[in-house]
Amino acid sequence: MYESFYGFRKRPFTLSPDPDYLFMSNKHENVYTYLRYAIYENKGFVVITGEIGSGKTTLLNYFLKRIRGPIKVAYIYNTTVSPLQFLRLVCQELSISVEGLDKAGILHALNEFLFREYAAGRRVILIVDEAQNLSLQTLEEIRLISNLATEKEPLWQIILVGQPELKRKLQHPSLKQLVQRITVYCHLEPLSVEEVKAYVRHRLRVAGARDLHLFTEDALEAIYEYSGGIPRLINILCDTALVYGFADELPRIDRKVIEAVAEDRRRSGLFEEVEALTKPEDNLTSFEDWPSRVQALEQRVRVLEALVAELSKRVEVCRSLERDWRGVIETLLRRLDPSRCGCSGA
Repeated sequence: MYESFYGFRKRPFTLSPDPDYLFMSNKHENVYTYLRYAIYENKGFVVITGEIGSGKTTLLNYFLKRIRGPIKVAYIYNTTVSPLQFLRLVCQELSISVEGLDKAGILHALNEFLFREYAAGRRVILIVDEAQNLSLQTLEEIRLISNLATEKEPLWQIILVGQPELKRKLQHPSLKQLVQRITVYCHLEPLSVEEVKAYVRHRLRVAGARDLHLFTEDALEAIYEYSGGIPRLINILCDTALVYGFADELPRIDRKVIEAVAEDRRRSGLFEEVEALTKPEDNLTSFEDWPSRVQALEQRVRVLEALVAELSKRVEVCRSLERDWRGVIETLLRRLDPSRCGCSGA
């Protein structure tokens, strides 16, 4: 909607984890380097954590597009499942037929598959997203299947990706053996204020913007303040601000626009959650309380996306009505004033 007004080829602040838009901050570079090291050195178990919307999934997609050699990837994102359901999901992702098999049969089929792939020189990677939602029993099952290995090295790499409560969950006494198998752990921190500025301009550049300084300096600082450096929240703020700017035909987005967006979003309670996420860990509630907090925030993000879409439609309708009324007014003026149409009186 606002793309042509601001000269974009495409929308710069979509919420989909598009690797083409990935901004490689120093923090993202560090996580990417650790990830490459773990996979290419066959390190087995990797854990990556980060706040909601920090760019974990986008970074993974970016990595998978660039990994070399024959690989097979099982990507699991439905993590509120039992241990047996989890095993079936893994086999489904790897196209292993396990219909009618019990747990022992599934494990045997998975083991045979991994040995065949290893013998053929193909790498197998299991990625479990939203891993903070895994039950302790399912995490223990993951530890057990990580035992599938040759005498010298693991048959596959397992990557657990989740929010910070995943780290706290892994501290449970029953998971000591699992933690001992983790060879690489890294946390994706929020962006700094300078990185937020670079992030916004990077996405404008990828979208083909004519003016990379469309957001003023004070607007960028406000975006950092209200987003806490979380990329998904930056995208929501910027996308909504562009809708506001388009509606008011503003050539630039300044701090006043960002504050207006933030005020509207605050009414939904979104930024109260952001403030809670950026407090020191000592002030956080126990990790058992986090699933409900996370679900509430995700629900509010979905509501916010719907509000932005609805606002965009309404703005477009208003502009269409404005064009129609201008045409009506011009017609009336020509009829009332013959000179406007080149006519002369008798």
